[in-house]
Amino acid sequence: MTDRGHPIQVLCDAHIIPMLMFLRENGPGTKTEIYAAVGRNSNMPAKILRMRDAGLVTIDRVSISEVVGLTDLGRSVADGLAEIDAEMAAQTP
Repeated sequence: MTDRGHPIQVLCDAHIIPMLMFLRENGPGTKTEIYAAVGRNSNMPAKILRMRDAGLVTIDRVSISEVVGLTDLGRSVADGLAEIDAEMAAQTP
């Protein structure tokens, strides 16, 4: 456990799951690409840092941009979320 409780709590933060799913579906992307696809607010950089601190993503500087990509753990979590999403969609009338 972390000082904030269970590690899975990082997924409870708004925009985290959509960002993980975006990266799963599209591969690594710049922060600008992620913000355009998922949402823009002043807390987005902190949310990406929180995902990095949880071991879900890496952040690499490429020229003047920062590129965010899934780690092995992040890919595993995103794949699990995709499975849950598909299962729930199959149950929707």
